[in-house]
Amino acid sequence: MRRNCKVLGYGMAALLLAGCGAAPEGGEASSAAGNAPEAATPAGDTAPAATATPQDAGAIHDRDGKPVAVLPFDIAGVPPSQATLGAMPFFGLPQGYAPQNTPHPRAWARFPFRIGDGIHWVEGPSWSAHIVAEGDKSFSALELQRNLENLIDAAGGKKVFEGPLHRDIYYGPQLEDEIGGGFIDAVNMEQDAPTTVYVVRQAQRNVWVQLTIDAGGAGLAVLEEVPFQPSARWSDAFPHLSLPAGYRDRNKPQQRDFDRFPFWTGNGFEQVEGRTWAADFGKDEREYSMHEVRRNLEAMMATVNATKVFEGRIPKEQAETVPKALLSAYSQAAGFSWDDADLVVYRADLPDGRQVWVHARLEYLSAGWVVAERTGFVQTATLLPAAALKQKLDSDGRVAIQVNFATDKADILPSSEPQLAQVLDLLRADPALKLSVEGHTDNTGDTAHNRTLSEARARAVVAALAGKGIDAARLQSAGFGADRPVADNAGEEGRARNRRVELVKR
Repeated sequence: MRRNCKVLGYGMAALLLAGCGAAPEGGEASSAAGNAPEAATPAGDTAPAATATPQDAGAIHDRDGKPVAVLPFDIAGVPPSQATLGAMPFFGLPQGYAPQNTPHPRAWARFPFRIGDGIHWVEGPSWSAHIVAEGDKSFSALELQRNLENLIDAAGGKKVFEGPLHRDIYYGPQLEDEIGGGFIDAVNMEQDAPTTVYVVRQAQRNVWVQLTIDAGGAGLAVLEEVPFQPSARWSDAFPHLSLPAGYRDRNKPQQRDFDRFPFWTGNGFEQVEGRTWAADFGKDEREYSMHEVRRNLEAMMATVNATKVFEGRIPKEQAETVPKALLSAYSQAAGFSWDDADLVVYRADLPDGRQVWVHARLEYLSAGWVVAERTGFVQTATLLPAAALKQKLDSDGRVAIQVNFATDKADILPSSEPQLAQVLDLLRADPALKLSVEGHTDNTGDTAHNRTLSEARARAVVAALAGKGIDAARLQSAGFGADRPVADNAGEEGRARNRRVELVKR
């Protein structure tokens, strides 16, 4: 996760601290790991309890595979404060210190603060940066820490941890993408760099600060713990999901009127047929947050009482069973290697009988989801009778026929029998007619694979006709993959037209 850093002339807003009066006694709040709500929590009159966000994908491990404890924190042990704080990041830096790179401000994120022998999850708006001395000034760990301690103490904060960073915690398989995509500058320090965590407890929020210092600089993470308010909304109209505020499509979403998509349930793939929607989206690199996407998705699905079917990562051996053509078709939204990204799968059974499935990819700097609304197949292609086939061959020398195959295979489906029967009638009515059967694909997937598949499908049609008594010498087969499109491959309608079998008069 280490990045090359360049010193930038960046000024940080100074702390605005006023009214640091005596802190009154307040109500107690406590927490336990793993019981954060799945839906939005309305703002109340008291500060949120310090709760540990659940890690549904399983236990957390560091880079060496050692387990990392996720610990609760009793916020009641922190005296309440009535200090007036300015804007995020609340606490300014001493003269001559500044972020080395542009800071990471996030509208919503979660961060595992060091507590005891493990970590404690906290979520909310966040800010993080790597702090260095500017110009010719020499970095002083004592100067930086003493200044921040005095400011936090004036704000009524309390030191709740002091010890080693244990950097490898943040590089473990469950955390590397999320932390690397948001808090890299705050944790990319020496393995056991001295680390201090502070908490300011207030009526409407808790402010958490983690400061890690090594010889060359400091990592600073600031998070404002407040109740979550979703910015994405569920819609009754397909595709139902909307993007959180500030997020935008990275590519044009793909809608398919009918397709099949495999949703991982933890035990196997649930094949869902119906209309699908595939979108990939993101935000500015230093504002993107996996957890912001995760929480907004949770909130949308909670409005329709959806079931979380799976959260975690698909085992590699199972991910590799997904056909390459399907991986390619949905690669923008779902990724090409499904075992390399965090995955959340939901199923929603709507009151009107519709069933909606969601496959959500949460990755380093982007996210995507596939939405499928389960429906029965409605055939839109029309059968071309033998007379129509002959007329088209006589006028154009070629005609496309409706032949359906198994996904990524050359197996002809039973639904193709009526069309093949008409081709047989055409050949039987004109014994002198010779045809070339040509297979074509769209441009989705590997070029060589598409050409091989189109050739196999053309041969399958020839074999089916010969098997019904047509002299094989009257037929030949060829496959051209995506080399001869008849429509624009940019849209699903065009790709559907390009996936075809043609009869060509010889």
